[in-house]
Amino acid sequence: MEGDGLHVSRPPLFNGQNYELWKMRMIGFIQYNGMELINIIKNGIPTLIDKSGEFLPFESMTVEEKRVCQNNAKARHIIMCALSEEEMSKVLAMVSAKEMWDTLALTYEGSKEVKRNKLTMLKRQYEMFAIKDQASIQSMVSRLQVILNSLRSLGSTVSQYEINDKILRILPAKWRAQEPLKILRPCPWKNW
Repeated sequence: MEGDGLHVSRPPLFNGQNYELWKMRMIGFIQYNGMELINIIKNGIPTLIDKSGEFLPFESMTVEEKRVCQNNAKARHIIMCALSEEEMSKVLAMVSAKEMWDTLALTYEGSKEVKRNKLTMLKRQYEMFAIKDQASIQSMVSRLQVILNSLRSLGSTVSQYEINDKILRILPAKWRAQEPLKILRPCPWKNW
């Protein structure tokens, strides 16, 4: 994914590394190209595929079924354009975009049990998160953001209040105010 940049007409390239980052970028790209495509990827098109895994005859489809079939083709095309040759070989023969997406997710995220274990590990990392000695606030926030993004990619979120509270609790003593701020000060000319 390095060096491919972000381009509005080209999906992010996936070469087998950094799946979670690619997935988040890919969801944004697909949404940009049409929210109906995300629906196709999430829900699939079971009514348009026969028992052998092939599409029903195009001529027998209703107008709505043809539209769904076209959106599946768009979603498949976007996924294929986003994959390196090696990654594409894993999903090339699949008819539905959902099947392609789910295969990539299973390959790189693992089963539900693996996801649950990753989620547990990430939650523990979040709970145990602390600032490193001599680290800047920026590096601390960057490290925390990596954990939070990984949690989000697995479907878990942390509220902004909890994040702010976490940061305030882990700040080193040298960064904390030594005495409460006095916002209202006596007016110096009051006794004149």
